[in-house]
Amino acid sequence: MQIEVLPSTGSPRIPYLEDRLVIVIDVLRATSTIVTALANGCQAIVPVLTSEEALEKRLTLPGSLLGGERDSLIIEGFDLGNSPFDYVPEKVGGRRVILTTSNGTRAIRDSIAAPMIWMASFINMHSIVLAVHREFENRNRLKGIVVFCAGTEERFDLPDTLCAGMLIDSLGSKILLNDLGEAARLLYRSSEDHLTDRIRNSVHGKKLISLGFERDIEYCSTPNILPIVPVVQEGEIVWLTGE
Repeated sequence: MQIEVLPSTGSPRIPYLEDRLVIVIDVLRATSTIVTALANGCQAIVPVLTSEEALEKRLTLPGSLLGGERDSLIIEGFDLGNSPFDYVPEKVGGRRVILTTSNGTRAIRDSIAAPMIWMASFINMHSIVLAVHREFENRNRLKGIVVFCAGTEERFDLPDTLCAGMLIDSLGSKILLNDLGEAARLLYRSSEDHLTDRIRNSVHGKKLISLGFERDIEYCSTPNILPIVPVVQEGEIVWLTGE
């Protein structure tokens, strides 16, 4: 199995996504929030790039909620921010959420050429690993995996890279990695006993703490608490069938 890790949404688009599984990671907080929303009964999440696009999209999807952030804070006039704790069953159960975030939804949209796009975070890592093994046991058409770290404002992001390292480490030794993939694995192995502290002390972690979101960091850095594999289907993110 060949795995290439990309560091941020500022990475140049790769011409060979057409035969790869793309796994998007945005630990703080988009992919963690998406996993949580689906676990809490959200019908689907529609990723968009801008708040203007979100407002236009809602005109075609009446009854949908608007979710997202800019500079880590809820967008004015939106129903939900980008905290997993916003996406409780009584708010999102049975409803679509049109979501725009600074990094995560952009990474998802930049991956659109891939035949399969999944969302990973620490909170659903075990399910992602099991799904990867099933996928590559059952299908020969996929030539490998691109792990797309959303990053922070087109820059390297420590939490996303740690999560990529956990994924790689969990998939076993029979994989081919690019240099960033190898670095991510080494970084994860040196940090696995104190993940939350590492994430809390990252640039993004410190920013969220300053804004009062420390509880989000604790939650988003807790491995394997939700058995969800979010997948893009026809422009929407839903729970992977069979999970």
